[in-house]
Amino acid sequence: MDRLAEVLGGLGRPGADAVELAELLWLAARSAPVSGRTVLPGKAADPVVEDVPERPETVRQEAGPAGSLLALHLPAAEPSGGLPGGSTVAAPSAPMLARPLDLQRALRPLKRHVPDPHRTVLDETATANRLAEALRGPGPVHWLPVLRPGSERWLTLRLVLDTGPTMALWRPLARELRALLRQTGAFRQVTRAWLAPDGTLTGGQPGPRTATLVLSDAMGPQWRPGRPGERWHRTLAGLARLGPVALVQPLPERLWPLTALPAAAGLLTAPEAGAANPAYGFTPLEPPDLPDCRPQRPGEPGLVLPVLEADPAWLANWAQLVGSPGGSEVVGAAVRLGAAPAPVRHGGPAPGELTPAEAVRRFRATASREAYTLAGLAALTTPALPVLRLLQHAAIPRPRPQQLAELVVSGLLVARPGHPERFDFRPGVRELLVHTLPRSVTHQAVGLLVRVGEEVAARAGRVPDEIAAIAATDTEGAPLTAERRPFALVSPAALGIVGVEVPRQAARIDPARSWAVLYSEEAEEIDQLAAHLTDRELVGLPRGQVWAGSDPEGLRAALRTAARSAEDTLLVLLAAAPGFDPGAELAARALVKSPARTLVLAERDAGVSAQVWFDRPRGARSLASLCNEVFRFGWPGGPPELTLGELLAEAAARADEGTELLGSQQELVFMRNPAAGRRHFYLARDTDPDPRADRFFEDLCEEVWQLSDLAGVAGQPDAVRHCEVFVPLYGHGCFRGLRATREWSAFGGHRRATVPVFWDPLDHRELPPPAGQFDYRDRAFGARYADQGLRALDRTSYELAVHRIAERIVYLADRPSRG
Repeated sequence: MDRLAEVLGGLGRPGADAVELAELLWLAARSAPVSGRTVLPGKAADPVVEDVPERPETVRQEAGPAGSLLALHLPAAEPSGGLPGGSTVAAPSAPMLARPLDLQRALRPLKRHVPDPHRTVLDETATANRLAEALRGPGPVHWLPVLRPGSERWLTLRLVLDTGPTMALWRPLARELRALLRQTGAFRQVTRAWLAPDGTLTGGQPGPRTATLVLSDAMGPQWRPGRPGERWHRTLAGLARLGPVALVQPLPERLWPLTALPAAAGLLTAPEAGAANPAYGFTPLEPPDLPDCRPQRPGEPGLVLPVLEADPAWLANWAQLVGSPGGSEVVGAAVRLGAAPAPVRHGGPAPGELTPAEAVRRFRATASREAYTLAGLAALTTPALPVLRLLQHAAIPRPRPQQLAELVVSGLLVARPGHPERFDFRPGVRELLVHTLPRSVTHQAVGLLVRVGEEVAARAGRVPDEIAAIAATDTEGAPLTAERRPFALVSPAALGIVGVEVPRQAARIDPARSWAVLYSEEAEEIDQLAAHLTDRELVGLPRGQVWAGSDPEGLRAALRTAARSAEDTLLVLLAAAPGFDPGAELAARALVKSPARTLVLAERDAGVSAQVWFDRPRGARSLASLCNEVFRFGWPGGPPELTLGELLAEAAARADEGTELLGSQQELVFMRNPAAGRRHFYLARDTDPDPRADRFFEDLCEEVWQLSDLAGVAGQPDAVRHCEVFVPLYGHGCFRGLRATREWSAFGGHRRATVPVFWDPLDHRELPPPAGQFDYRDRAFGARYADQGLRALDRTSYELAVHRIAERIVYLADRPSRG
């Protein structure tokens, strides 16, 4: 155990107790071995250094155990200079906060409870004692329950997000930090406010017992001399008088002298828990060079503002400063703020004034080892923020957002206009970085791309998608163009995880040798389903090989006959009502001996074993009814043929609320898709149930159908890439969730005609980058529509707006040669 504790200490996990060591050993015994490099305790890992391939844009496959690999590229910013692309991939990126649990543990000193004056709770023990005493007396029993004051979390946390031009880079960090703070359970609530470049703060006023964290790189105009800076300093001073305030700086400490707040290290003191900033004392560890960092005594004019990195150690010290009941003294960093921002002079030439060689030499001399390694790796691919985060997690043992910040502000990169998360290396810098890497063989660079692809596959489906990538699948006629340098190599199996349609060789049903047994007490629905199964344009089973009915005795006889006669596939559907006789299980045992491929679909009440279970609340539509709907309308935008699993998935997508479809996926090509090749428009809307949005979709489909042959589709992100017109709703909540991310990612790679619809007012900060380019307040649909949105209109104005929206959709879908 001592040796294990020593190893953990070398890996940055000191102080593990016996319980933590036991849990670690238990987890290690049940975990699969992880491939990759091994880092010995006490030694820093060698940086991953890969040589650049002579033609990285031609990397398509790698021979080896993983089989053929396909390249992922970012969409080209300039289509004329890109490669022909293939399928769109909505791929996840890596998190910016690599150690979220450590950050949550750092905030434990703030997990305190205080009495809640507005709420009382029942004291069960005292109430029971009072009742017992009352029962002992001779007279009638009269008693009242004992109530005691309730409790609540001590602090509310207010997170102020800087929205300045340089903070676009840190939006993912802001999202992750807010989610982490909400999950800690240390605060009554976590609220947000926004700091604009003009120094104004929006988001409501803080209440009592509120701590404030400001996430900012202190590079915007509101931190510098001028009217925005004066306005923000007055607001900041007012907040600091109400409660503790600190600045969370995404840049590493070594870069703080380049910002408008060059904080210094020192000792911070607070007289009591929750003390406001004017009560803080601050003593620099070294004689200050700047007047803003001189010693500060409690009560002295001026304001001590603690400055933190987004790191567990920094947050732990701040939490101790704020939460220690008897006051505390901690090591940290702070800056003294006056009534207005003071000018800051930075020595040395600006990065743009240096030659490429001088810029690389200065970066190598001042940057951390990890940041310089990341720069060399970025030279092998496309330097975009999500890609750089994947590179960090694939190649650096302890990734931190500060390493990424060092590279971004180094002057080696320049931002692409209109693409805040995309960068280019300054002319000559990429070549210098590649030549500084040790010489190696070409396949090691390919190995790096493979590890990045593994990071993509490992996060697929578990974190929101951030990268609208292009998979080089040689899709015939694909109108996409991709960046010439790939950022990842993924296996065909991983492509399936991230949403690319990979050619498959699935089994096919042979109608002439297949049978179907359908049982339901909804005679009309089951008869329609039998008709669809025997339709030669859909499945084509012979009529004599489909039994449909609601007689249990006939069901048992049909099961025995079908089990003996079917040679290819036997499909059994049991849609039973409550009280169904489970004696059908006896007949179902014959299915085990059947030579055919047997697929049993059953509702929960059927009492038999099944591969697929259908669970619906009372009054909801049955599985037979939903399958009939798919047979009638098909899957717009789907493939020409549907597997049984795709049929059931499409049925589940149309099901009523509370309905669940459970079981294994059935990869059996089962039916022709009646909607294949049919034109449609796609409505992107909020995922939450909204009857008014449902009604609008129905009204819009009816209006469009009166004018054209276009069908309407919603809730199927894969259909975006095939739609004639993309119709996104702009309203509160319409851009949240994985489905919205997939819809806009697919739209970003397949530029379609677009008709944005203003649903209800929303904050422009909710808009993802592709959505922000459209003017959704179109006065052609009415003045009140442009001011308040479609949802606020009266019936007459609503119908007129829907008609005009439908006309616009039909016009864009039918006009020739859309660009």
